Amino acid sequence: MTTPPEGHQDPQTDLRDLEAMLDAVTDQAIVRLGPGGDVVRWSRTAEALTGYAESEVLGRSASVLHTEEDRTAAVMEQELESVRQDGRREFQGWRVRKNGERFLARIALTPVRDEAGAVTGFVKVFQDATESARVESLFHGLLESAPDAMVIVGADARIVLVNRQAEALFGFERAELVGREIEVLVPPRFRGRHVGHRNGFLSDPRLRPMGAGLELSGMRRDGSEFPVEISLSPLETAEGRLVVAAIRDVTERRETEQRLLRQRDEILELSTPVIQVWDKVLALPIIGTLDTLRATRLTEGLLEKIAQTQAEVAILDISGVPTIDTQVAQHLLKTVQAAGLMGTVSIMSGVRPETAQSMVHLGIDMGRLRSRNTLQDALQLALAVLAERAGTAATAARALTSGEPQ
Repeated sequence: MTTPPEGHQDPQTDLRDLEAMLDAVTDQAIVRLGPGGDVVRWSRTAEALTGYAESEVLGRSASVLHTEEDRTAAVMEQELESVRQDGRREFQGWRVRKNGERFLARIALTPVRDEAGAVTGFVKVFQDATESARVESLFHGLLESAPDAMVIVGADARIVLVNRQAEALFGFERAELVGREIEVLVPPRFRGRHVGHRNGFLSDPRLRPMGAGLELSGMRRDGSEFPVEISLSPLETAEGRLVVAAIRDVTERRETEQRLLRQRDEILELSTPVIQVWDKVLALPIIGTLDTLRATRLTEGLLEKIAQTQAEVAILDISGVPTIDTQVAQHLLKTVQAAGLMGTVSIMSGVRPETAQSMVHLGIDMGRLRSRNTLQDALQLALAVLAERAGTAATAARALTSGEPQ
């Protein structure tokens, strides 16, 4: 008996060790095939996965695992020939267990060559991918059916996956986006800040809706911009943590909001028009409930009209106002004060007893604001104010002409 050189094991021992290593792999089946595709080596994992014992498949064609359709189409022979020509290949296909049950196999097929380069066999490694494919299919189905544009980004800020809504929204094909940094979808003027924002999210990943109260914009392939709202959420996967961005175009909603605001402003202006009664006299008939926003609009409209007409008297008629609270009363007082700074005398008319009592109860001091019960009385007072101012102006003019002291 020949003793192996020191430091070397017997070839049979090496073979047993190799087989033990192959059998220790439990998540993948490892099979050795001959040059024609017949089974030469069948691991224990292959037995567990397919239901075939080694004794049942040794020497048989590996096509025993193929579907009847694939055997008829000589799919195995085509796969072997492709590997002979091109080297190692990976692919997926349906296989059949001993009990007739089908499973989706993820397969890697590698040629084994001798020293001369001739193919002497193949090593096939396969695993059951049915469940992972089902989950992946479900995930992709959910992604594609989402109402928003969905963009999935890796830890390196590069796009991993997009759905068809993202293609439609941004105008890119998927192949143009995958692998590029997410900033490709951000207008250039915001990209510098966006890098800081996405790094901050990656360091503290959690669900974050973004857009409420913020001006966020996306950019299409043609360079056009549009307002968006974004919701970010982390996604833990076997490949590491990803970021899922749900992106919604809010152009139509913003336009609707702006249109409603314009309509509201127009209604407010129509409901409380500033009327020029006479030269130098304006009237502001206020009808309906006053709130702070409406009171602000009234002030702006009145002051603009005073500036346009150089009015000397402004009448604020509140006979159509059911009630006045402290904030509104204070706002009216500020309006009177602002008009006074522009040289205009303010007169309030239509102060009903309950309104007066309410203002007194609230402790509202309207200062030197002149008031009258009716609009007619207020108009008469306005004429008197104009006459008084005209007389004062005439007296001042004569004094200047004669040199007399005023």
